Amino acid sequence: MKLIKPQDSITDLQLIQLWQDGSTDAFETLYRRYSLNLLAIALDKTRDRELAEELVQDTFISFYNSKVSVGKMTTPMAFLYIILKNKILSLHRRNLVQQRYQNLLKHSYSEADEHTQSLIETRELERLLNTEIEKLPDQCRKVFQLRRQESLSNKQVAEQLLISENTVEQHMRKALRLLRIAFVKHDVLVLLFVLERYL
Repeated sequence: MKLIKPQDSITDLQLIQLWQDGSTDAFETLYRRYSLNLLAIALDKTRDRELAEELVQDTFISFYNSKVSVGKMTTPMAFLYIILKNKILSLHRRNLVQQRYQNLLKHSYSEADEHTQSLIETRELERLLNTEIEKLPDQCRKVFQLRRQESLSNKQVAEQLLISENTVEQHMRKALRLLRIAFVKHDVLVLLFVLERYL
């Protein structure tokens, strides 16, 4: 099959037909013909060359996967532009949702930290914490108490109890999981933030 070069005066319709007939050269020619225009659009919308190049690559992948449905299309640039525009819009939507989530999370943790500071010193919360710690499985409780009350490192706890550091970490994760369950039942979610620092 004759190779299709960028300078050939072949129409888009002919390229699409050749591509659907199995010519990879035809698809590559379409890519060379329109990729720079799409890159300019993506770069203008994102101001990030690496991201723009990724969007263009994704656009052509989607275009390639639409091979069967583009049979009667005579303006591939319009089709490619629509694909790219949808990908850019999806990207902006994801970024917006992510930013809102991060702001909400930051605000929530800020409020929780202030709330924790005022409540954790109360005797009732301390009593509840100690009560639930005593309910932990024996080895799990020992590990948690050494980490929490004596502020030992994982290595120090492992040496004292003659177990591996990995086992210490497993017991800590188990303790935190069980205490979380207990505090949810007690509706004392503020203590969950305190427990995080013991891992």
